[in-house]
Amino acid sequence: MGNLRPNMRNLLQEAGLADAPRTGLSRSPPAERCLSKAWQGSARGAIKGREGTPPDFFIASNGRSKMVSKAKSKTTAKKKAARKRSAAPRPPEYDTKMPLPENSETGESANDYYILDCEVHVMPEDYRRFIQYFEGTKTFEYAHKMCNWWQWINHRTGKPAAIHPGMDWNIDKIITDMDRSGVDQIALMRESFIDTAGDSAPFSTNQHVIDAIEKYPDRVIGVSNVGPFSKRKIKDILWELEYLHDNYNFKFSKFYQPEDCPINDRRLWPVYEMCQDKGIVAFFHTGITIRMGPTRYTFPVLLDDVAMDFPDLKIVAYHAGYPQWEELVMLMWKHPHIYVSYSILLPWLMRAPHRFAHMVGTTIQIAGHDRFIWGSDWPASDPHQSVEAILKLSIPEELQENYGYPQITQKNKAAFLGGTLAKLAGIDPKKNQLKFPGMAGPPAKKNTPEGDITRKIMRRKK
Repeated sequence: MGNLRPNMRNLLQEAGLADAPRTGLSRSPPAERCLSKAWQGSARGAIKGREGTPPDFFIASNGRSKMVSKAKSKTTAKKKAARKRSAAPRPPEYDTKMPLPENSETGESANDYYILDCEVHVMPEDYRRFIQYFEGTKTFEYAHKMCNWWQWINHRTGKPAAIHPGMDWNIDKIITDMDRSGVDQIALMRESFIDTAGDSAPFSTNQHVIDAIEKYPDRVIGVSNVGPFSKRKIKDILWELEYLHDNYNFKFSKFYQPEDCPINDRRLWPVYEMCQDKGIVAFFHTGITIRMGPTRYTFPVLLDDVAMDFPDLKIVAYHAGYPQWEELVMLMWKHPHIYVSYSILLPWLMRAPHRFAHMVGTTIQIAGHDRFIWGSDWPASDPHQSVEAILKLSIPEELQENYGYPQITQKNKAAFLGGTLAKLAGIDPKKNQLKFPGMAGPPAKKNTPEGDITRKIMRRKK
């Protein structure tokens, strides 16, 4: 550590980094050496002193680390405390022992269906402290506000406030949440847009999904994220996509257009071709974007070009293309290999059951009853509420009479909750459906015969 100034050396000692190898403690912060010159400029901004991070230096635009004055640190701490006081209180830990989702009128329960969540996000807790100098981590603050939004949703729907997982996105918490919701399997992904400025990342984040698959092989199915497509070489993208599919059985791939390029950008054609050839289901963000990035990249109508050139590509449109959901329905009528996912929309639509029933009825009437796919977009949406919403879904008589919609059947619900996506991905629902007890227990620490991932969950008898 002789190459460091005394004040920086003292700072690193206080942060617990004094014993790290010399190669990681040069004048240039490690992050700058990991990033290309094009990305160094996006690493600007002060580290806010969040828990688990060295709080007192920042990466300046000229690439040199500078000390933040004590006065500025105190000011930052005061502002942070003020924001904390003014913010609505975060929900406490949700109750994992709540009953499974059910429809008391029909007697249906989550145990009656195979349930596959098509959109679940993982973010290891210890990973966050290594990326918080990036501008894009402001998304975490947005996600924190989402908890307050969920309190409002819970108030309107009469559900208890303490159900949302907050900012703890680890795989054990995810499995616990799925257990209490009666969800058998999840399609798990790591988004790159959270990590960096400009909503894109220069490195792969798929290892986090691999770790989760290895820990819970019967519950987790991989969703690859091989973007940003406009910044990586196509040969590298194709290599990673094929590697994840062949070696870890990733059955899905996520295309997040707001951080990248339009859905119908011709540079993506080789990627779509590989997905089509290998039977990989392609997930697309469609509709409005909630973060930086142009919404025009995600209009559902852009799927028309892709669907015409790749007639055997299995396409799933996340978020129903909202608010252009009717355009998506007509595309589904034109292209039988396009499917709709209502991820993140269900809790909101629960407040407007007629709107929800109208959307579902229109889709069934035009595109068919087996074109729906359910997803929670965890942690942005509570799976327990979403599953219960589908179990209770029905078309009011008024809409049936005025629009000619058919009534929702158990066959519709089975397809919606997991049957359709399982068919697309080649998953056998009978082999993977679990029988959950009325109250889910805590997550197992190890995948062993004594405490395996299903815990007290027994396989449904064939």
